[in-house]
Formats: sequence, C-alpha cells, structure tokens
Amino acid sequence: GVKGLKTELEEKTGVPVDRMKLMAKSKGLWKGVMKDDLDLASLDWQGAVAKAGSAGIQLLLIGSAAKLTGPSTTTVFLEDLAPEEVAKVQEPSGLVNLGNTCYLNSVVQCLRVIPALRQGLSVYTPASDSNTGNRNAAHTMFLSSLRSTYQSLDRQANPVQPMALVQATKMAFPQFAERGRNGNP
Repeated sequence: GVKGLKTELEEKTGVPVDRMKLMAKSKGLWKGVMKDDLDLASLDWQGAVAKAGSAGIQLLLIGSAAKLTGPSTTTVFLEDLAPEEVAKVQEPSGLVNLGNTCYLNSVVQCLRVIPALRQGLSVYTPASDSNTGNRNAAHTMFLSSLRSTYQSLDRQANPVQPMALVQATKMAFPQFAERGRNGNP
C-alpha cells in the first residue's frame, strides 16, 4: 500500500515518511496529494502507463531529508524596541534646522562619530575656579549642551531640536550671533 511505497521512497531518498508528500505527475492516477488510505490496487496503472508512453509513470515527491530548524537568531521588529534601542539600529536621526543652523548641525553631526570627542565630553567636568569669568561659563554651557545633544541623538530615532546648543554656541562664540544689514542671521 501507500505506507510501503513511502517507506521504500524513504530508503532511497532519505526523506522521512512524516515529511513526505506524493503527487502524481502522470495523468489518470489520482488528483492532488496522495492520501495514506488510498488503495493502490484500485488505480488504473496500465492506463497511466499507456498515457505516459516512453516517459513512464512520474511521481513528484515533496519533502526535505534534512531536519528543519528555526532561525539561528530571533527576529526583533523595530516596533517592539524601546526608543533608545531604535536609535541604535536606525540611521542617525539628525538635528532640526532652526533657521540658518544647517552648517552648525552638519559639523555637530560629523563630530558625533569621533570616539575621543565623545569620551572627552562624557568625562568633562567644568573647572570650579570662580575667577575665570563669563567667557568660561559660556564655554562650559556650550560643552554641556553639546554633550546633552549627543545624548538626545543616542536615545531617540526622531530628529532633535538643538535649541539649547544653538543658544550656547551663540554665547560662547558671539560671531554666530551676529546679524546682517537686514537683520538676518
């Protein structure tokens, strides 16, 4: 019967019976996948041989000899990740242009990938000397806002508004706060 045929095919192909499906490619035998309860004696084998001619009766065996395994790594979708994790795997989010801040934004984003700068900012602590004046305070504010901007970029996938960084840049470097004749930056 069918069980004997499948067992014989398993010995020849290595495809286990439980993962095996048989279909007749030759016309006149059966339609679709061979059922385990099919009576092979009831089939018109001679008619099928006559129709097939010199090609002979053809069966299609579907199955795999190798045991199937799941994926080696678990699939994780962006929707399932926390915003900080999304920011690590997506392209960098970038900075919002706040009106003529595109040059500042591009420089800040280029400097973001320099490990020595990032490390220096992470361990930076301002000097406690009160005699250094407003200029040092402005530079301290600039470095702190730069560090904060980088931390924001690392935590989220959406563009970051660099308002504090732009203000601190204008305080530390007054030439960035200058305006033209028409009042444009």
